[in-house]
Amino acid sequence: MQNIYDNKKFFEEYKSMREKNVNANNLIENPIFKSLLPNLKDKKVLDLGCGYGNLCKFCEEDGARKIVGIDISKNMIEMAKKTNSSSKIFYFNKPMEKLDEIKEKFDFVLSSLAFHYVENFSKLINNIKNLLSPDGYLIFSQEHPLVTAFTSPAKKNIDCKIDIEGKRYYLLSDYNNIGKRNIHWYINGVIKYHRNFSTIINTLIENGFTIEKIIESYADEDILKIEPKYKYQNDRPYFLFIKAKLK
Repeated sequence: MQNIYDNKKFFEEYKSMREKNVNANNLIENPIFKSLLPNLKDKKVLDLGCGYGNLCKFCEEDGARKIVGIDISKNMIEMAKKTNSSSKIFYFNKPMEKLDEIKEKFDFVLSSLAFHYVENFSKLINNIKNLLSPDGYLIFSQEHPLVTAFTSPAKKNIDCKIDIEGKRYYLLSDYNNIGKRNIHWYINGVIKYHRNFSTIINTLIENGFTIEKIIESYADEDILKIEPKYKYQNDRPYFLFIKAKLK
């Protein structure tokens, strides 16, 4: 249960990135994620790894009657309370590994770019199943398996890609070697967990979920006008999105 977002140096670097309007979260991840959400009027929502609470606030504005946001980081929860508070939103400093401590049911469980920090994916999905009402939905995004697969620390001085005639080619190794990845992201020693597609999908199926939609991230022409480098998602998508319904 690494809590990297409460590391002072990491959090300052991360906050600086998020404060810029042009970033992959704002231009790519958020719009695709929201496209998977139905009308949330009068629904109860649980947001796992809620971060700044932007998704919680979106759900409240869309008519959800109660939203619970949890995050392992005290820094994130403090920012969420400052910037995205509401009488319908309840924030708790709690890791996803302790979902079994929550004793209520939800119509939707959402998670944006957080599942790749959790080691035991099977336990996580089983706990989510137990928190969902009948016909409830799990909608989540995570780093794409093609991104998480690489095992060597992705330091800036390691060239993991090569550009040839306008196309970008990436190193890929250890795709079926599921497990811990120790990477450099602002600081050394950031821990994430890689899972291939079959592990992700089969874990959902084994826990009673039906996959309704899968999206691999992309950038449309409007986004490319703002930030041309996102064209390289044609070669390797950044994010994976899954919408699954509990049978």
